[in-house]
Amino acid sequence: MLTIRDLRCAYGDKPVLDIKHYEMMPGVHGIVGLNGAGKTTLLNALYGFGRNAEARVHWNGASMGHTNTAFQEAENYFHPGITGAEYLQLFMSGPGAGDVQVLNQLLEVPLDTLISTYSTGMRRKVALLGVLSLDRPVVMLDEPMNGLDLASVRVLEAIVRKLAERGRTVIITSHVLGPLIAVCERIHLLQHGRFTRVFERGATEGLEAALFAELDRRAREVVDRWPG
Repeated sequence: MLTIRDLRCAYGDKPVLDIKHYEMMPGVHGIVGLNGAGKTTLLNALYGFGRNAEARVHWNGASMGHTNTAFQEAENYFHPGITGAEYLQLFMSGPGAGDVQVLNQLLEVPLDTLISTYSTGMRRKVALLGVLSLDRPVVMLDEPMNGLDLASVRVLEAIVRKLAERGRTVIITSHVLGPLIAVCERIHLLQHGRFTRVFERGATEGLEAALFAELDRRAREVVDRWPG
C-alpha cells in the first residue's frame, strides 16, 4: 500500500500539489493530467525530492524513497563519453542486474556504443535498463514512451506486465493514453495538484472526456469568438 498524507509542493508562490490523503493499492497505476497538472512533481516528491516537511509518503509502512523505489526520470543525464555498458555498470550492484542482457535482446540497445550517438528512444531504453536492474518493489516511470517507436512501446508494455506478475508496483505518467489503458489496473486523473477521479481497468470510457473537459470548454470559448 502506498500512502500519501499532507503532501504539498510549490514553485515560488505557485502551488503545484496539495494532496491531503491518498492511497494506491499494489499494482500498475497510470497518472494522467494536462501539462502543469503536477505529474512529474508528484513522482519527484514520491521519490523524496521537494517534499514539504509535514508530508508523509509511505510504502508498506516504510518511508518511500531511494531504498525501495526505482525512478526513471523524464529527462536523464548521461556523462559525456560514456557507453551504454559503462552507464549500466553504475547499477550493476542491483539484484536485477542479470536481467539486463535478457531484456536487451528485445530493446536492442547498442551497449558498446557511446550514448552521445544514441537516438532519444535509445537513451530512454538504456535508462530503463538501469532502473530495472535495481529491482526495487516500486518502479516509477515518467513519460517512458517518449521517443519510443511502436515496437519498443509494445515491449515496454510486456515488461510492465512482467513487473506486476513479480509483485512490483509500477507508477507511470504518460501523455499517451493507449498504452496506459492497455497495462494499468487503475488510472488516476491529476488536476490542479489533486487527484480528482480514478478509472478502473475495463471502465475507462470517460477518461479522455474527463481529462480534456476544461481544455475543451476553453477552446470552444475562444473558437466561438474567432471571427470567420
